[in-house]
Amino acid sequence: MRISISDPGGGAAPVLAPVNVVSEWAPLRECVYGSPDAFVLSVFHDDARLRAQGPFGRLWAENQGRPLAEAAPDLWAEMQSQVQGAIDLLRGLGVTVHTAGPISEMNRRFPRGEDHGVFTPWMRDPFVTIGNSVIELAPRSLFHRRQRFAIRELLASTMDRGARYFAQPDGGADDSLDAPGWGYLEGGDIFVLGETVLVGHSGGCSNPEGARWLQHALGPGYGVQVVPIDPMFPHLDCVLMTPRQGLAVAATAAFPAGLPAALDGWEVIDVPPALAKSHMAVNNLVLDDRTLVLPAEDALDDLAAALRARGFEIIRLPYRVPCMIGGSFRCAHQPLIRA
Repeated sequence: MRISISDPGGGAAPVLAPVNVVSEWAPLRECVYGSPDAFVLSVFHDDARLRAQGPFGRLWAENQGRPLAEAAPDLWAEMQSQVQGAIDLLRGLGVTVHTAGPISEMNRRFPRGEDHGVFTPWMRDPFVTIGNSVIELAPRSLFHRRQRFAIRELLASTMDRGARYFAQPDGGADDSLDAPGWGYLEGGDIFVLGETVLVGHSGGCSNPEGARWLQHALGPGYGVQVVPIDPMFPHLDCVLMTPRQGLAVAATAAFPAGLPAALDGWEVIDVPPALAKSHMAVNNLVLDDRTLVLPAEDALDDLAAALRARGFEIIRLPYRVPCMIGGSFRCAHQPLIRA
C-alpha cells in the first residue's frame, strides 16, 4: 500500500505521498504505531486511575513509576511480542509504519517537573490527522502530554509533504481547567467520518471546549459534534467502531444521549459494555472497508462472526496484554494516510 514517487534516475529513495485522512474506513496506507521498546507505568493522578482497572490495575497501583519490564518481566515480554506482531502484520500488508521513539529524560518531566511515565505503546492520543491537517493535540491526561516528543520530528516532516501542521494550545501543568481557552482533546475521542468529525466526551479526557477549538481550527468545511459517553470509558473508541459507511459497532448502552446523529440510519452491531470494557472489544483496527484486525482472544469470537457475516475479512492477532492494560489496536495507531 506504500505510495511513492519514483526518481527518473533511479537513485533516490521513494518520496512519501501527501498526508490525507478522509474517513475511518478508507484504506490504511501509512500510520504511526506504538513502540514495543518502552512502557513505564504512570504515576497515579486522575488520568491514570481512569485506565487502571482489574488485576492489572492492582499491579499498576503497586508499581507506579516503574518500567513494566521490572514490575512484571513475563507480561512485558508478551506485550512486546504482541505489539511487534501488529507492526509486522501491517508492514507485511504494505502499510508504511512509523514507530514512536524515545522521550528524553527532561521531556519525561513535562509539564510539572515530575516523571509521569512512558505510554508510547499507544500513540492514538497525542495527535490527529484530519484531511491534510496534522494536529498536535492538548490531552487532558498528563502522561499523554509528553508523547508528542517521541514523534515530533516525524510530525514536523509532514510539512514537506504538503500537510497543514499545527498544534492545539497546550493545557499547561494543571490537571485540567474548566474555562474558555482550556480545551482538551485526545485522539481516541476523535472520529473522522468524511466532513463530519465526532469528539467523545466522558468527562475525563476530551471536553466541549476542545471540540470548539477543533471546529475553529478546521473551519467551515467540517462539522464537529460532541458525543457524550459513559464516564466508565475514557474514549469514544472504547465504545464505537465505524468499519464502513453505514455500519457501526457500538456499546450502545454507553451513550447516555444515544448514538450521534451522524450515524442515523446505520446498521449497528451492539456490544455489551462489559465486553467493551474488559476486552476492548470495540477498539479494533480497520484496514479498509472490507478488512479488520481483531484480537485473537475467545471473547471476541462472536463479534468476529457477526462481522464475517457482513462480508468482512477478519484477521486475528494475539493482543491480550495491551487490551488488559486498556488499549487495543485503534489505541495503538494514528493514521497519516487513509485515502
